[in-house]
Amino acid sequence: LGGIGVPLEEWPPAPPHLYPPTFTLIARLLKEKGVREFAEAARRVKARHPEARFLLIGPLDTNPGAIQEEEVRSWVKEGFLEWVPWAEDVRPYLRQTSVYVLPSYREGVPRSTQEAMAMARPVITTDAPGCRETVVEGVNGFLVPPRDVEALEAAIERFIRQPTLIERMGLESRSLAEERFDAHKISERLLREMGIE
Repeated sequence: LGGIGVPLEEWPPAPPHLYPPTFTLIARLLKEKGVREFAEAARRVKARHPEARFLLIGPLDTNPGAIQEEEVRSWVKEGFLEWVPWAEDVRPYLRQTSVYVLPSYREGVPRSTQEAMAMARPVITTDAPGCRETVVEGVNGFLVPPRDVEALEAAIERFIRQPTLIERMGLESRSLAEERFDAHKISERLLREMGIE
């Protein structure tokens, strides 16, 4: 059945955000979310494309696999990414996003990616269980191996060099969200399968 889905009417498609090319990751700051890989890819890409923006949105965590505040602040100080520790509503940030990035090592079907897709954002994520359910390779985004900074960097670079992909793949993301992640369709299907209808 895929993830539980999103109420698509609350996540309407937004016009493509082409400039500056902006890459966003929304996650708790845990190693397994691929936050360090995102930061390192951002550092490398930003050195070649100073106009690119990298947004990291998410709170610190107390988990043993958490990334420490000093490390995140050092990234911000170096100037290659911006950190928003807390956002009540991520939609304004997704509107200013060109491409949604989730380099997680493993997930359920990630909700943040479903929301980004509903808002017509292309996706770069990992070829890992759960994550790969959100991307049809080369259609609405790109799949990269987990923990592979070079592959992540190359995928980001493709969107910067071929900005027409941002709009085209974004529209495909919305179509896929309508097909796979519409919360209403999913609950109807669940009720049918449980014989409640």
